[in-house]
Amino acid sequence: MGFFPQWAIMKLHRKSVLRFFRGYRIQAPDREGILLKKGARNTSYQRRWFILRGNLLFYLEHQADHTPLGLILLENCQVEPRLGATEPYAFTIRTPGEEGGRAYKLAAENREELRAWLWALAGATWTRLAVLLRPLEAQYRELCQATGQEPGSPPEDCGSPTTQRTLFSFQELHEHFGKEIRMLQAVHRQFQEASDNGGSRSPAGGGEAGTQLC
Repeated sequence: MGFFPQWAIMKLHRKSVLRFFRGYRIQAPDREGILLKKGARNTSYQRRWFILRGNLLFYLEHQADHTPLGLILLENCQVEPRLGATEPYAFTIRTPGEEGGRAYKLAAENREELRAWLWALAGATWTRLAVLLRPLEAQYRELCQATGQEPGSPPEDCGSPTTQRTLFSFQELHEHFGKEIRMLQAVHRQFQEASDNGGSRSPAGGGEAGTQLC
């Protein structure tokens, strides 16, 4: 079944998800807080700590946890209050997919929290998610300048805010800049080693550096 079933279906990787989650945990999320979540098997509500960043909604068992229990991809989802539910301040996140997708049943602790969450979830767009790439792109361009390399272009099929391929676009851009940065780090390191040794040979490009990006 995998760590995140919805990501496994989309051929994304657990390691990438965790790196993204932990790498940006130090930055303020779009919204975070306690919501009650009704499980697919356990029909009772469980208190969970939710973190919204871009169009990714992570949920944890406890606020201080470093590994999320799962996530909800909000792209093309419908978020609506659940009128008449047994739990007050309840709402549903309905994901697209075959046979009607999946409905996540959640509830806030009070009316103000419900309004705030509905507002935040309604604004979970590609534009907000794209902002997360800016620090990575800045690092890439700085390394290009340091090594005298010309910055390359992202993959042409990475999509745009109008392509409905938000998650794939983010993943592809993240991998693109990550690969370029590792290559430039290797080149930069070889330049420094050659300079320290008093050599004049040109470094060979293309190798992957051992430094982890995130």
